[in-house]
Amino acid sequence: MTDRPPFVWERVADEQEAERLLSFVRSLTLPPRTCLWHAGDSPALLVRVEEGLLRAKVVLADGREYIKEFYWEGDEFIDFHHLLSGEPARYSVEALEPCRLQLLPLADLRRLPCWPAWYHHLLEVQLRIKEEKELLLLTGGPEARYQHFLRSFPALDARVPDHQIAAYLGITPISLSRIRRRLKTRDQG
Repeated sequence: MTDRPPFVWERVADEQEAERLLSFVRSLTLPPRTCLWHAGDSPALLVRVEEGLLRAKVVLADGREYIKEFYWEGDEFIDFHHLLSGEPARYSVEALEPCRLQLLPLADLRRLPCWPAWYHHLLEVQLRIKEEKELLLLTGGPEARYQHFLRSFPALDARVPDHQIAAYLGITPISLSRIRRRLKTRDQG
């Protein structure tokens, strides 16, 4: 899978439903290093990224940080754990770049006739992403994970700081540096 399949509202909403959707969309601009939500919050929102880059991060008690996911232009996301269990979010979502977002309250979305088709599409996209990442984490070494990252999300390598790419891949920044050096040497030789 290269990049993520874009979500096209027209696939699930007719013109009348699209107008209703727009009536309760709230726009939000987030500066870098600002959280959209924190672990422990109850984010009952669907978020659509119009511009910018965000990360979903988990911070352990000892301060170690892991990146669950990145979200960028065209992405839509929900905290599925909160939606399905009612429990608070287990991760924070933070802007890495200036972001322009559209926020759609789930309570409003769930009343629309297009919601089941929309939700089904969101689940399919997330399941594909999660299945691929899980398999890679289980079977691929650090170098394979990084090469997959480069193939799947080529634009992110330049937009995301190295330590955050490492946190997404489940490796240390030093390991990432060594992998890059090794790949560069191979490419030149």
